[in-house]
Amino acid sequence: MNPISFLTASVWMLFFGSLQAAQHWKLESPKDPTFAIKGGVVQSAKGVEGGSLALDGVAVLEVKESAKLGHGGKGFTLVAWVNPYTLNAGQQMIVAKNVYSRNQREWGVMIDKDGRFRLYLRQGGWQTVTAETRPKPGHWHQVGVVVTPQRAELWINGKREGVGAMKHPLPQTAASLTFGGVNDGGQIWQNLFGALDEIRLWDSPLNETEMSARYRPVKATHRLPKHLPLGGEVFSLWNGPELPADPERIPFAAGIQHSTIHRPAEDGYKFLHGAAIVIHRGVLYANWANSPTNENGPHETLQGRRSRDGGKTWEPLEVVGPGFKGADRHSHGVLFRHRDELWTICSRFGTGEPNGRRFRGLRGEAFVLDEKANQWKSRGIVMRNCWPYDEPVRMGNGSYITGGQDKDGYPVVAMSRGDDFTKWDSVLIPFPPQLKPSFAETTVWADGAHVLAVIRGGAGVAWVSTSDDHGKTWAKARPSNLPMPRAKAYLGRLSTNQLYLVSNYRNRDTLCISVGKPGAKTLSHMWRLRHGKSGPPRFPGHAKGKQWSYPYAHEHEGKLYVAYSIGKEDCGLTVVPLASLAHP
Repeated sequence: MNPISFLTASVWMLFFGSLQAAQHWKLESPKDPTFAIKGGVVQSAKGVEGGSLALDGVAVLEVKESAKLGHGGKGFTLVAWVNPYTLNAGQQMIVAKNVYSRNQREWGVMIDKDGRFRLYLRQGGWQTVTAETRPKPGHWHQVGVVVTPQRAELWINGKREGVGAMKHPLPQTAASLTFGGVNDGGQIWQNLFGALDEIRLWDSPLNETEMSARYRPVKATHRLPKHLPLGGEVFSLWNGPELPADPERIPFAAGIQHSTIHRPAEDGYKFLHGAAIVIHRGVLYANWANSPTNENGPHETLQGRRSRDGGKTWEPLEVVGPGFKGADRHSHGVLFRHRDELWTICSRFGTGEPNGRRFRGLRGEAFVLDEKANQWKSRGIVMRNCWPYDEPVRMGNGSYITGGQDKDGYPVVAMSRGDDFTKWDSVLIPFPPQLKPSFAETTVWADGAHVLAVIRGGAGVAWVSTSDDHGKTWAKARPSNLPMPRAKAYLGRLSTNQLYLVSNYRNRDTLCISVGKPGAKTLSHMWRLRHGKSGPPRFPGHAKGKQWSYPYAHEHEGKLYVAYSIGKEDCGLTVVPLASLAHP
């Protein structure tokens, strides 16, 4: 140890000699017996004092015999050093004590999706405390948490930057302490891509003087990796200027118009999700999943409405895919024209084989509008093990392709047998475990034999796979450089020959459209369509919350019609003039 470090350590020992000894993790070697590495790779790197541990955005450190740490009645204090390598990797946990899947929720301190240091505390729901200081990739930051029976404090670099009142004691669960992510019953997520060093935990709160004295500036920096984490080189889906952390710096598309297609009434089905939209013979059709209360619940149906004036007014609800008395159900799907007929292929699941991890017996049922009888009539099961998500697009071999997810929530595509839409073949897209598929909803676009797939995945970015043989085989999915949370997106190409993607940006509070230059295969300009918190749901229901999500788009006569869910309760519509999407 050099003389300065020895003097610093001596002063600390004298100053804090009266305090109860802290649990101390130096984090100098991946072979430390006090923790187990889960999920990825951890390497030694230069630290605040001596070495540190660099995590690859996949790994988490689970501290052994740590379930009771911080459970003293006085509260606790945490001090940790963190050096993030990116702010575009979603929620990056620094230290946590949570196993969400087992309802073991206590607290966690992280770099959140908006690039801010934030403390989460379980107080019935989650209560947060946010810091003003923003982390700088490649630089060391000291993060402190002080919890007393009355309050919780968030400290950054020796300064108290946030305070929250404690209305209830924190839960005391069997969750282990974890560094750099969460081990959620075997699912490793909320991972840090960066380095950690010198973590200490006291079973008592330090006072202001003691916390301030623990900090000293660190000038050493880490060279930033060229690529984001998660196994393999990053796919360059975005080819434009650097995207801002703050979505309010993204301009709105000009001339857009918003309206509501449907709002449930007290006596109607109160859960709505997964809208689709199309124009057929001058009439605007939209449909969506409707259930009495909960997402993917029993008795879910496919319902919709029609507009004969471009979306200004809408006719009464109509049932497209009816409900069932048993566990079977219809849900949302795709809506499109084929051979001058109006088709929808919706998901159907709940009974039968195969018994999937997410959707038992998943299949797609086709309904076609009988225009003489003005009724939707079933053409039977046309697709298996694929929940389709976008309007089928024609490939160079004459077959059509749509993206989706399979019975286990994994990425999949379905391809028609030529022009016959009553027979589709499903093909899984391979992916590394780092994709962490939960509901890997996939959207595709085809140019000849080449097919691009954009997949909902982890790490706060869109994942991408490609096929060069009309969707028969696929490259292993990999992360892209386009920020996108875990939410369904919609990919297409405009009549101006511009590739476009409608997606959420960082979280579901912002819905954006990105476009490329005419003929390009990448995206390079972005506009906002919706931003801010949507109105809160008016009725209870599983998985509801403030959001603009699950877009579906259809172009007609110089306008792009974008339908989406509002809070998983209402169906929204934004009409975008194509002229406003011209690439600068």
